[in-house]
Amino acid sequence: MAGWTGTAAIGALCAVLAAFSFALWNLYLQRGLERGGTGPAALLALTLAISGSFLPVVAAAGARGALPPLDPRGLGWFALAGLMTGAVGPVLATHATRSIGAARTTAIRLLDPFFALCISVLFLGERLRAGALAGIGLIALALGLLQRDGQEGGTPGRGMSVGTALAVAASLAFTLGSVARKAGLSLLPSAWVAGALEGLTGLAAVLVSLTAGRRWSEGRAAFSRACLDLWWSGLAAAAGTLFLNLALQRVPVPVAVALRNTSPWFALVLVPRLLGGTHRPGRWMWVSTGLLTAGMVLILAA
Repeated sequence: MAGWTGTAAIGALCAVLAAFSFALWNLYLQRGLERGGTGPAALLALTLAISGSFLPVVAAAGARGALPPLDPRGLGWFALAGLMTGAVGPVLATHATRSIGAARTTAIRLLDPFFALCISVLFLGERLRAGALAGIGLIALALGLLQRDGQEGGTPGRGMSVGTALAVAASLAFTLGSVARKAGLSLLPSAWVAGALEGLTGLAAVLVSLTAGRRWSEGRAAFSRACLDLWWSGLAAAAGTLFLNLALQRVPVPVAVALRNTSPWFALVLVPRLLGGTHRPGRWMWVSTGLLTAGMVLILAA
């Protein structure tokens, strides 16, 4: 137990706080969309909230000369992480949340260890173990039960299939972002610089998208009072990004991922409080989340 004192304990706590924050992100996002918010407005609020939360701290640290050396390779990794977690992942997650809801989208984020395993097998030559195969089987079963839960909840079968595919793709994007973030932190150990550059990269991608698609009217909606929940969503994502970066600096990636992936359980508990009783998770939602968690544990243990 000595290993769980000091730095490691703080890292574990940060990972759990990241899980709670990311659950709030998805729930506030769904509430904002249900109250008339648009996808472009959600993405603009998200990237502005992350940039605005991290940049002042980085600027103040830079003025005091307190920043670590800005290794260009680390900055490059952070920019790649920002593209994945500030643009590609959120776009896919926003569409998934609109289709299948925040609780299911958050549960599918438990696929992170599965994608990390695929990367290890395909690019690092790691062998598949029996425990990992069992975990993959549980994940496949859980995704099937999520489909049933959605159909029982009134979501059309095609809508569930498309929404699930979008959530799976979002999970892959966030996994790639986490890998890039960890690589960057090993070269430039500053959670604040990482968050600032990730936010700026995501913001740049969103601005280019709004300009190219001529969707500025939808983006400007983020500044209306009706979209306040989208800003709460963005601030929750900013907090989750900070806590996850701090966790990755203090504990091994599998530990950070396992604790961060308690997020779906926070979402299940908070859904009735933030979205109302009509969004109360069904029994298959609980079962599938349990199976996804078991599959994650088996993959990480293998």
